Amino acid sequence: MARRISQGLFLALFLLLIFATAGLTGAGFDAQSAADIPWPVEAFLNLDPFIALLVALATVTVPATLLFSLIVLVIALFTGRSFCGWVCPMGTLNHAVSETAPGLSAAKKIKANQPARPRHFKYFLLLFSLGAAFFGSALGGLFDPISLVTRGVALTLLPIFNFLASLLIETTAGTASHTAQQLSDSAHDLLSGIVVHANGLLVLGGIWLTLIFAAILFANRYVPRLWCRWICPLGALLGLAGRFGILALHKDESRCTQCKRCEKICSGAASPMPGKPWLRAECDLCLNCVAVCPENALSFGRVRDRAHPQREEAPHPNLKRRHVLTSAAAGMLAVPALRSGSITSSQGRPHPDCIRPPGAMAENDFLARCIRCGQCMKICPTNALHPAFDEAGLEGLWSPVLIPRIGACEPTCTLCTQVCPTGAIKRLHEDDKTGQNGKQMVVIGTAFFDQGRCLPWAMGTPCTVCEEFCPQSPKAIWLEEVERVVNGKTVKLKLPYVDPSRCSGCGACENACPVNDRAAIRVSSAGETRNPNNRLLL
Repeated sequence: MARRISQGLFLALFLLLIFATAGLTGAGFDAQSAADIPWPVEAFLNLDPFIALLVALATVTVPATLLFSLIVLVIALFTGRSFCGWVCPMGTLNHAVSETAPGLSAAKKIKANQPARPRHFKYFLLLFSLGAAFFGSALGGLFDPISLVTRGVALTLLPIFNFLASLLIETTAGTASHTAQQLSDSAHDLLSGIVVHANGLLVLGGIWLTLIFAAILFANRYVPRLWCRWICPLGALLGLAGRFGILALHKDESRCTQCKRCEKICSGAASPMPGKPWLRAECDLCLNCVAVCPENALSFGRVRDRAHPQREEAPHPNLKRRHVLTSAAAGMLAVPALRSGSITSSQGRPHPDCIRPPGAMAENDFLARCIRCGQCMKICPTNALHPAFDEAGLEGLWSPVLIPRIGACEPTCTLCTQVCPTGAIKRLHEDDKTGQNGKQMVVIGTAFFDQGRCLPWAMGTPCTVCEEFCPQSPKAIWLEEVERVVNGKTVKLKLPYVDPSRCSGCGACENACPVNDRAAIRVSSAGETRNPNNRLLL
């Protein structure tokens, strides 16, 4: 019961921190009031030692906030994978789905909780991730459980809830009942910014994120806590850290009646039954086995003699050297392989659609830190940031890119720079984005006109929308008044031009362009501050 209370409280805290930005991104967004986020919304990511290790290897530095992960690592040195069983929100979700699986017979539950060979895969994935990090890529962040559950909730569940809640509110508001309309207004005010996003919440390519997240959870109905037992690299790291832990499972074979209740309820498939070697690295210290044993044959206590391990404890863990070396080498080779397969990296030419958030570091440094947690995408008030698919090559899969056609970057907003747990996006202030008070304006791209699609240029139709929506002062889009003969009539037109020295690449012009399919003005990554080799102006 104590463990379930702990799991519930930490899951509630995790969700609270996910939703803590509600007042910042809701209707009536005010960048001034959102200048500083009052909540530690990245707290769980900062506690993750796997993330800290990835960033440390990839950059030879560790952001100060990630030093909090030492707390979890020190606890693991004493209690092994207790974080997995008592705190981890991903572990809690997996446990909850496992518990709701269709009724299985006792024999099938016992069989499902036997140690399986695939449990070694998580160690190989850990080594693969560390090998990639050694070569300068935080690719392993894709598999980190805290990053995964953050990405899953923020980029898959929230858009679904947003759609359903918005649909319900709109349907209720359209009824003739005054009471129903009042309830609709109250619901909108309550949920605004939490599950009802100010500008709607769309995640480009979100279907793939949803399917993967759903598949991980659904797999628990066949193998309980499959992710935790077989795949999780953080669990592997904590299991290795707990090799010399002070706690051990003591078994009294003389009392054991072979009822197998302990095996039936073991959440880690750690072989708790007397007569079998206990798998310390798999045990998440759930204490279920001790609680259900009717003969009191099991108990946790201090290790009795470390120089002579107990007969009932298995060697930790038994990995073959060639598998260890192969996994680490595969991670090291994966980085140049992925980069050579990308036009962006192999030819040294930045992808025009790879527009990173303001404050993003140079591309290689960015990929050495970005763990694809989705925090920046979730908090963006204009829904401008989305997970990359091919814009950044395979190495940059699901890293954040700005898509102006969906949302523009608010000139005075710095929210995304405040929630990045690894420093992939540097902290900015409003002056950094606007270029005021002597600061150099941070540029993320430059707008270009497609004169073949622009209404004044190609059709002789008056339109100044892009200039009107440009937030720069003075504006980065200027107009030239001309007279043209269109269908035999003289028409006064204002032809738009871009001044690249004033353009920040915010995308407001592209977002507002009335040409519905492909905008007549589009932003590319050219001119971005973070890359001197991608500058337009010398």
